[in-house]
Amino acid sequence: MLLSGVVVTAMYLSVSPYYPHAAWFRLLMSILIEFAVVVEISDHIFKPYPVIRLLGRSLALGICAIFFVLYVLPSLVESQQATLTLLEFVKRTSLTKAVAVLSLLTAAYCYRLPLGKNISGMTLGFCVYLGINIINFALAEAYGPARYARTLAVVWPLSYTIALLIWTVALWRYQPVLLTARGLPGSTRRVSEPLSDQLERFNTELTRLLRR
Repeated sequence: MLLSGVVVTAMYLSVSPYYPHAAWFRLLMSILIEFAVVVEISDHIFKPYPVIRLLGRSLALGICAIFFVLYVLPSLVESQQATLTLLEFVKRTSLTKAVAVLSLLTAAYCYRLPLGKNISGMTLGFCVYLGINIINFALAEAYGPARYARTLAVVWPLSYTIALLIWTVALWRYQPVLLTARGLPGSTRRVSEPLSDQLERFNTELTRLLRR
């Protein structure tokens, strides 16, 4: 995103005739690439738990795919102006990503998974960015691109900058989620082996049994 932004900005300053095409292409690519952030958040949340790690990624990809087919794609076939179609498309994709992130947080809460500083900061910055975008593009549709164009042009980059600042503070120092030793149910003996190793071994043994 940094390199593409530098290239597009240089094209804008040099009044290149290819600037509009490059800007639209970068916009569409950034919208699609943002779905990778959802998967990244999922992988970090469930990283210490190999057995349910696939569940988190499946949940994120499944929600994104369902919403994209049933909610996002219909906005592209509706008969309206190209500008309004783009605004609706960006708003719906942002809402889809927000629903996916909230679902991951709900799953983490149900499984009582601890969220470290890095994961919390990553999720907070992305949610702030998505929330501002949803409101911003909804207002652009309500007031019309002509009247809201200047505000849209300021608020959109501002939301991106705010998200990056939150990520900079949260990810400045790597802080992994540490697993503490837990006691066995019905026993006072502490488990010296990390829970992730136990779950990984259990997953391996279960896979071997199922293959038999």
